[in-house]
Amino acid sequence: MAYAASDDPGTGSGQTEWINPVVKDYGKMHPVPDGALTPDPKKDWKIVFDVGGDKTMEDGVNAALWHVARAVNVYGNAGVDKAHRKFAVVLHGAATKLALSPEAYKKKFGNDDPDTKLKKELAEAGVTLYVCGQALADHGFSEDQVGPNVDVALSALAAVPVLESQGYQLFPM
Repeated sequence: MAYAASDDPGTGSGQTEWINPVVKDYGKMHPVPDGALTPDPKKDWKIVFDVGGDKTMEDGVNAALWHVARAVNVYGNAGVDKAHRKFAVVLHGAATKLALSPEAYKKKFGNDDPDTKLKKELAEAGVTLYVCGQALADHGFSEDQVGPNVDVALSALAAVPVLESQGYQLFPM
C-alpha cells in the first residue's frame, strides 16, 4: 500500500512516496534506494524494543508499536526477510495495558483496544511481544488477561538483559 503526501514540507517536490511492504496498515516508510547503512539482507538482525510509554498516534494506536511496525517495514524494504528479522518488544510501565486481550481491555477501559490489529500484524510479521510480569501485577492485571501473541516475562528488568545476552541490540522507545 502506498501513501502520498501532497504537501510534505522539506521535500521540494511536493510529493513523498510512502510504502508498507510488510506491516500493511501501520509503520509507513519512505524508500531510500541508495541510502547509507542499509541492513544486509543475509544477516540476522536481532533487536529488542523497550516500550514503556503510552503516547499515541493520531489514529489512537501506541506510537512506539507503530514505530516497531516502521522498523519491520524498513528492514523488509531493504530485503531482510522474516527469517532474518528477530525483533522482540518488551512492554512495561504505562505500556503494560498493550498486553491485554481485546476482551480484558474492553472490560477494563470500556472501549475497544485500538492496538489489537497492530499487535496482530506485528505478530504475523514475526515480532515477539513480551510483557513484564511485575508490571502486570503493579497495574492490577493477571496473566489470564494477557492477549494472544504476548508472552509474560518474569520482569522487563530481566527480559531486556536476557535478550541482550542472546545477541539482541537494545532500541529504547
